[in-house]
Amino acid sequence: MNKLLTLISLGPGGLEYLPPIARQAIESAEIVIGYRLYLDFIRPMLSPTQTVIESALGEEMDRANRAIDLAAKGKRVALVSSGDVGIYAMAGPVYEALRARNWQTGDRLDSPEVQVIPGISALQAAAAQLGAPMAHDFCAISLSDLHTDWAVIARRIDAAGRGDFVIAFFNPRSRERDWQLVEAQRILLLHRSPDTPVALARSVTRPEEQITLTTLGALDVTQVDMFTLVIIGNSQTARLGGQLATPRGYTVRSPDTCTGTPVRRGTDETDDGNRGNYPITFTTLRNAPAVVVGGGPVAERKTRGLLAAGARVRLIAPQITSVLRKHIEAGEVEWVARPYRAGDVMGARLAFAATNDRAVNAAIARECRAAGIPVNVADSSAECAFTLPAVARRDGLTIAVSTAEHDPSRAARVRDRLLQLDDLG
Repeated sequence: MNKLLTLISLGPGGLEYLPPIARQAIESAEIVIGYRLYLDFIRPMLSPTQTVIESALGEEMDRANRAIDLAAKGKRVALVSSGDVGIYAMAGPVYEALRARNWQTGDRLDSPEVQVIPGISALQAAAAQLGAPMAHDFCAISLSDLHTDWAVIARRIDAAGRGDFVIAFFNPRSRERDWQLVEAQRILLLHRSPDTPVALARSVTRPEEQITLTTLGALDVTQVDMFTLVIIGNSQTARLGGQLATPRGYTVRSPDTCTGTPVRRGTDETDDGNRGNYPITFTTLRNAPAVVVGGGPVAERKTRGLLAAGARVRLIAPQITSVLRKHIEAGEVEWVARPYRAGDVMGARLAFAATNDRAVNAAIARECRAAGIPVNVADSSAECAFTLPAVARRDGLTIAVSTAEHDPSRAARVRDRLLQLDDLG
């Protein structure tokens, strides 16, 4: 076949995991292109008559376009990638480049045919070495934020944690990206026990293979690099000797779904100014994670109220008040001493944007809306998913007063007048 570009999966590294169809495609190619480390895996198979083109890490789009250009000129080109070429590998950049060229297979004289040869991914190889960690629902998440915003990645980690998926983290840590795995660990610990089994699978099937079993709470991120796949078990994953196993069916099932007859949406018997407001009282905030962004007097008030409700407060701010510092020194509040960063609210039951920077508060509100996290925004009632009422507690009663126009002064005046009544029932 003329003008053929073959995308070849090399598997996890050992040549014994390279299928015959991939070997044949490599041997029949006139030009072999790939990242230097991946080419080293197959160097013994390459012929002196073949042209070998090496490229550096981070040059994926250039590599893809060069392979397409050479194939379009009538060359038989093999573009190689480790693992499975379609999983966090070169098939993605190639098809992005083809899409930019409005490519349709074989529709133009300068269009190459593209063939994709599957292979054993690092995820599959690691799972096999570990036993059966992925025998139930699982997902793969790349922690590299070079091409995906961290807020998106953090939201996916949070969703996987809530959904109790077994998780495989690709691209978990590098010299330049040394904090993402720490954040992923923090988010997952909001949903899973610190005793959750974790496997660090490095260079699986290669001579330097190393597999380490640990737990989510004891995970030492300094043992992890770009050659490591991190597998996080779910609530049912168990350690069996030196391996992990996740049962296919849960032994304990909880009825978390229900069926019934849809009901007509009603309307509140209120004036239009209150339309959309729905007063509620949280009854399960004890030990619930809450995030407060800001370190001034407003953040201080929000933190004080959350602590009174028994919530676990994570405070994010480079500078804080002396009162907040006392809460931190008493071990009541976790303090992250830096400005807000995308992903900070992931895993929270409630969030409070209480900085003195309008742009930062707006960014927090957007992230919370996207993640479905209720947020209170100190300087914008329009961005609030909830507002805080004026509250008083007396004789077993909790009196909470809110206003349609979100006027805290008016709410406080009404509350105080109610407290002057002799009989509150």
